[in-house]
Amino acid sequence: MKRKVWCATLGCDKNLVDSEALLGRFARRGVQPVQDPEDADIWVLNTCGFIDAARADSADTVGQLAAAKEGRTLVVCGCWSQEHGDTIRERWPQVDVVAGVGQFDRVVAACVGEDAAPAGPVPGLLAFPLAGKATAPIVADPLEAHYVGMLDRPLLTPPHVAFVKIGEGCNFGCTFCRIPLIRGKQRSRPVAEIAEEVRRLVERGVSEVQLVSQNTSDYGRDTGEKLLDLVRALDGVAGLRRQRLLYIYAGLVTVDDLKRLLDLPTVAPYLDIPVQHASPRILRAMRRPGGDRTSPAFFGELRRHRPDLVLRSTALLGFPGEEEEDVALLADFLAEVRFDHLGTYRYSAEAGTPSAALPDPVPTEVALDREALIADLQAEISQERQAARLGGRFEVVIDRLEDADDPDGGLPDLLEAVLEGRWLDGAERETLRGVWAGGGRVAVGRSHHYGYDLDGVVVLPAGGLEPGRWVTAEFTGASPYDTWARPLDGAGKKGT
Repeated sequence: MKRKVWCATLGCDKNLVDSEALLGRFARRGVQPVQDPEDADIWVLNTCGFIDAARADSADTVGQLAAAKEGRTLVVCGCWSQEHGDTIRERWPQVDVVAGVGQFDRVVAACVGEDAAPAGPVPGLLAFPLAGKATAPIVADPLEAHYVGMLDRPLLTPPHVAFVKIGEGCNFGCTFCRIPLIRGKQRSRPVAEIAEEVRRLVERGVSEVQLVSQNTSDYGRDTGEKLLDLVRALDGVAGLRRQRLLYIYAGLVTVDDLKRLLDLPTVAPYLDIPVQHASPRILRAMRRPGGDRTSPAFFGELRRHRPDLVLRSTALLGFPGEEEEDVALLADFLAEVRFDHLGTYRYSAEAGTPSAALPDPVPTEVALDREALIADLQAEISQERQAARLGGRFEVVIDRLEDADDPDGGLPDLLEAVLEGRWLDGAERETLRGVWAGGGRVAVGRSHHYGYDLDGVVVLPAGGLEPGRWVTAEFTGASPYDTWARPLDGAGKKGT
């Protein structure tokens, strides 16, 4: 009987690409990837270890899988197990294979009963022993192993959209971040290799790619190539409709650089630029970029160049030494820049990072209050940005179809929030009420305003639509996060 593997991914989109690469290795060894865990005899959990909450989530999930595995092979890999493999082995003896980051061939070899361990240690590479079925020490570099085998990987996204990892690791050294400790220094993939990957993805039906790395604006610093070289090369891939840039550090790129990128036809007018804070004092303590390249004027010049530009960012609250006046500076900054999307999270003191030794920790309840304050402010800004688009016509790619009243997908809460938001007219609002009340189907997609699995969505009546189609739609209702749209005549043709 053919063996089957199921993979669950925790954490970021970079981790999702790692899971796809691992499943691709399994597939080449005759092990079939499946979507239903009940169908699989191999379970893989790709963990996240970025902050305390992520590690707790990883631990909870390992416990659930260990209790339910029965006769299956259980693999735990990824960022958390990169650093805490011994803990996993001791706490959950039911786990058969423990591996770190990027050890795809080693994991597959252990699961299919082969010994892939080298004869001895390799100087300069990270040794990480594999538990269970392979007991010899594993020697693998987590920074290099990722890039092999990306071309034919199965996608864990809808078949028309893919995350493309352009580099691994980070040189930036933010004082609160463990990424360089887990994944090492910046390693950029060659332009030609990434372009070939995207060409092959497009041949398989992908029309949108989202470029990801720990620090996209640092791409090529180690190889001599430039981000503009890469994006131009992808712009020339026939059949690619949209590329989206994530994880841009404003302090490492100029306005002119970003203008040149945004002028390319396939580049979505959408930039993900994590600022983390706006207080100069806190930014210095974080070792984050500040000054002119993260000022409201910087973002204002970008919007003047591209009035349709969507800006996404993140804010970190509760950093050691943060005072109320620092939060007020952040609030003023957000009110002036007016990001379309903003994620907030609380500071977590991470072992081995410089900020963990800083004095004046912010009490948890205070950090929670500050996070809620910023989130409420951003909700108002986002609602106003959304309302300004009502009546506009935009290209939307359909990601999936769902029943409007299905609680498992979260659509009822989403649709209720949209109904309570801003509307172009009452007739369209009643259309949504009718679809929802009648248990009808809706199409869930995205315009350029929304990154896949990052922001909100566009919801439309499902008639005649299917995943992968690009349609022109008029925005008629919006919450701070999601939009209801009306497909226009002639919309819904595949590839148009």
